[in-house]
Amino acid sequence: MPTEDEERAWLARIERMFPTIEAWFKRTVEVPPMPVPGSSLARDDQVYGRLPPSHLAYGGIVTAAEHLELFRVGLTSSRILYPSSYFTLLRSALMGSTQALWVLKPRLRAERIEHALQLVRDDLRQSMNLLLVDTPAELGLDDDVETAREGLNRRLVELQAAAAAAGLDPDTVPGWRINMTEMIKTVSELVHADRRGDADTRHGASLLWRLQSGHAHATPSARVRQIRANQVQQHPDGTLTGAATASFAEVGSAAAAAVLFLNEAWRMYELRCAAP
Repeated sequence: MPTEDEERAWLARIERMFPTIEAWFKRTVEVPPMPVPGSSLARDDQVYGRLPPSHLAYGGIVTAAEHLELFRVGLTSSRILYPSSYFTLLRSALMGSTQALWVLKPRLRAERIEHALQLVRDDLRQSMNLLLVDTPAELGLDDDVETAREGLNRRLVELQAAAAAAGLDPDTVPGWRINMTEMIKTVSELVHADRRGDADTRHGASLLWRLQSGHAHATPSARVRQIRANQVQQHPDGTLTGAATASFAEVGSAAAAAVLFLNEAWRMYELRCAAP
């Protein structure tokens, strides 16, 4: 359990992030910067025009900035340290910035393109899952569902053609799966490739992701871990109760990871958009 001094220090750190978070969010509601012709990202975009890498990367940035801004507004206005809800916001911020970096950060174009196409495949999979409703007949959606499914299947064929043009095996495309845990690990290694920072800094994002996922999925043990031993009350009938709590150190660590990743995502987006 952090000391009072440690908590005050972490609150100060969190509040120092807020002007940057607010500025990032304001950028996302303006017209986004587009890749300059001939730039690295403009050339990456040529691989698949329907959902190009620049759109995927900027979409991740917007998602991250929006969730960080809601975290800022919520904590500033309420001054309440909710036990779990901030972690779900910061998890989505980490996810968005990670996806952006997965597309932007690799040095080799072939790797960036493969990552982008894998995200497109995942998007198609998620869209297909939307069509798996239990009662399409009762809702009168049979024809609409079938039409949508045919369209998604055509897009999958287009994606396979794009993969083949990029030198990838098109037969592997239908089986592509996104694993966010592995993606965050990979991106964290890319962000900290210079080996700066201690082990907690270089590998902490993966642990934070797992902890935050517990809150996002309402896992019972995620809340149980937040009950402090000195706050458990025993009642006359022998039952025990305890309220879940969060600390500014815990929330601040989660926010810092998302801010670090998003800062790097903005930097890489601007770099990839710039003229060679």
